[in-house]
Amino acid sequence: MNISSESHLAATVLCITGNLTVDDSDRFQRDIRETVVNFSTNVIIDCAGLDLIDSVGLESLLWLSDELNRNGKKLKYAAVPEPVQCVFELTRLDRVFSTHKTVEAAARSFA
Repeated sequence: MNISSESHLAATVLCITGNLTVDDSDRFQRDIRETVVNFSTNVIIDCAGLDLIDSVGLESLLWLSDELNRNGKKLKYAAVPEPVQCVFELTRLDRVFSTHKTVEAAARSFA
């Protein structure tokens, strides 16, 4: 798993590539803490390069959502691949997660 970030007016965009699994969850949380200082910005996760997610990866996303909510910020998802979207649907997290076709659409949804 690799995470890169870009700051924009509406949010910080985090691009995740590779897998988000039990093997990556500690590093994911550590990298997020370094990137999203004090959880003081809205976050968009660009999932275009996300190949695989497991239950621990889902827990990591829920952790991030909770941290942002505690600080009055929001989390949105962009470009979610079909296999990952299926996992969201099977776990009914598609009802919780705000997903958008593009990063731009996710950014506009903050307005």
